[in-house]
Amino acid sequence: MTATINKTISLGKPVMTPCLIPVEHKATPNCINDPFMINGECWKVTAMSFGSPHGAVFVDDVDNVDVRNTGSALGTHSLFPKGASIVFIQVLDSGTVKACLWHPGKGETDFTAEAACVAGVTAMMLHRVQASEVDVRMGQNVFRVEWNRRADMVSLTGPADLL
Repeated sequence: MTATINKTISLGKPVMTPCLIPVEHKATPNCINDPFMINGECWKVTAMSFGSPHGAVFVDDVDNVDVRNTGSALGTHSLFPKGASIVFIQVLDSGTVKACLWHPGKGETDFTAEAACVAGVTAMMLHRVQASEVDVRMGQNVFRVEWNRRADMVSLTGPADLL
């Protein structure tokens, strides 16, 4: 039996400024829980980037989300002028979330480091979890996202072969 070797990487500061993500947003300084209308249904999206545009959406059950169609509709929405990956997030408990990802050009994808960090930081920022670190379950793996708010730096720990 082999032990999993973990590795930690820094993803830097979460970008929340709309023009830098980019996301078309003018109501408040950042796009946090902003309503996006898709086929008459309102989805509250938080826009963030660690290098590429992402939208984060909380759902009751990620396993019952139509990731392909809803992710595509949100990720190509006119409010994301260059498109965006969409992370669907389910809160499991006060320190754990489960996430799945729709990625432009790839469709539903098990994991990216950036998506895991978007899920973790969004959960912490919106007080859906109660700590400065959160476990993010994506695919068959669990990643630890830590957000040092004082330095505004985010790190990700997970299986070395994926990071």
